[in-house]
Amino acid sequence: MIKIKRIVSGVLAENCYVIYDSESLRAVVIDPGEDGEKVIFELAKDKLKPEMIVNTHGHYDHVLSDDQIRAEFKIPLAIHKYELGTSTNSFKSASELFTFPGTIKMPEITLEDNQEVELTFTTFKVIHTPGHTKGSICLLFYDFLITGDTLFAGTIGRTDLIGGNYEEILNSLSKIKKLNPSLVIYPGHGSKTILANELRHNSYLK
Repeated sequence: MIKIKRIVSGVLAENCYVIYDSESLRAVVIDPGEDGEKVIFELAKDKLKPEMIVNTHGHYDHVLSDDQIRAEFKIPLAIHKYELGTSTNSFKSASELFTFPGTIKMPEITLEDNQEVELTFTTFKVIHTPGHTKGSICLLFYDFLITGDTLFAGTIGRTDLIGGNYEEILNSLSKIKKLNPSLVIYPGHGSKTILANELRHNSYLK
C-alpha cells in the first residue's frame, strides 16, 4: 500500500513528502527542504529505503538538504530540465534574498513534461507547470497530486521571483483543472486539499 509522510521543514514551513510502500519500505523523497537531519531521522525511524529525490522546483527552502540526503542514501536527484540553473544558483534559488546562502550540486536526472517515472514500487507522471519558476513541476500519482508551489489550498504560488510569470502559472493551472477532481492535492506549503474543493472555492481556478 502506498503511504505519504509529510515532514515540515525550515522557517518557511516547507512540506517535504516521503511517498513509500508499506510492505517493501521503498520510498521517494520529494522536496526535502532545509532540515536534512530531520528528514534522515524520519526515514530511519520507519526503516524506509529511498530510491530517489525529486524537486518540484529549485527554490532553496525545497532543496537545501538535497546533497546531504543524496550522500546519506547514495541516491540520485531529479529535477525538470528548465530548473537546472535555479537550484544550483543562490540568486535564482532565492537563498540570497532570504539571507540563507546555499546551492546544491547538479542533479543526476533531468525530467520532462509528460514523462512517466518508474520506481520499484510505483509510477508517477511529470506535469510541467511553469509560473512560480520556469521549471516548476507537479507529480501525478494514482490518486493524488504533489503541486509544489504551483497550487495551494485556496491560493497559488507567488510569481514575483526570478523565473516567475503570472500568465504562465494561469496556463499551468488550466492543466490541473482538467485532472480528476477527486485527486488529493499535497502542496509545498500548508495543508492538503481536494482538487474538487479548489475548483469550487479557489478563485484562481475559476
